[in-house]
Amino acid sequence: MDEAQALLRLQEIDLETIRITNDAKKLPQHAKIAAAQAALKKVQGELVKIVGQRKDLQMDIEGFDRLRGDAERLEQQASQDFQTSADARAVADLESRLNAVTKRIEKIDYQQNQALEQLITVERAEKNANALQARLQNELAQLLGSLKQELLDSQNRLTALKREREEVAALVSPEMQARYNRANERFKGRAVETLTGNKPSSCRVALQPAQYADLKRRKLPVDECPYCHRILITDWH
Repeated sequence: MDEAQALLRLQEIDLETIRITNDAKKLPQHAKIAAAQAALKKVQGELVKIVGQRKDLQMDIEGFDRLRGDAERLEQQASQDFQTSADARAVADLESRLNAVTKRIEKIDYQQNQALEQLITVERAEKNANALQARLQNELAQLLGSLKQELLDSQNRLTALKREREEVAALVSPEMQARYNRANERFKGRAVETLTGNKPSSCRVALQPAQYADLKRRKLPVDECPYCHRILITDWH
C-alpha cells in the first residue's frame, strides 16, 4: 500500500469510525429504555398509592369488625336488660336503645360492605399493577441486554479500526499526516478525493483545461484540488 492508497484508506477508517460512533448514539434501544424506565417509574408510583389504599381499607375493615363486636355486645346487654326489666319506662328506654344499636350495626355493615367492595377493586388494581411492573422490568432487562451487546460489538469494531488506523498512518509521512488532519477537520471527515477524468470526486467541479494540464504535467500521485484544496489522489497510469 503506497501513501496515496494509505490516505484513501485512512479516510475510509475515519468515516467508518464516525458512522459507528453516531449509530451507537442513535440505537433505538436508547429511546425504548428511556420510555420503559419512565413507564416503570409511573407504575411504581401508582403501586405505592394502591398499596397504601389497600392497607387503609384493610385497617378500616378491621375497625368495622371491632365496632360491630362492640355494638353486638351492647345489643346483647340491652336485650338481656329488656327481658328482665318490669318497669314500663325502663322497657321503653331499653327498646329505644335496642333500635339505636340495631341501626348502628346496620350502618357499620353498610360501611363495611362498601369497604369490602372497594378492597376488591383495589386488590385487582394492585394485581394488574404488579403484573405490569413485572412485564416492564423484564422488557427493560431485555433492552439493556440488547443495548449492551450492540455497544460491545461497536466498541470491538472501533478497537479494530483504531488498530488498523495506526498501521495505515505509519505509511503516511508526518507532513502529509498533518495536512490530512487539517483537511479532515475542515471538511468534517472528507479530506481526500480522487480525480476521475477532469472532475474531483468530492467538490465535483470540473477542472479548467489549464488546471488539468498543470496537474497532469506534475503527475504527483498525491496533489491538491485547485478548487476546494482537499488532498487529491490522481492516477496517471
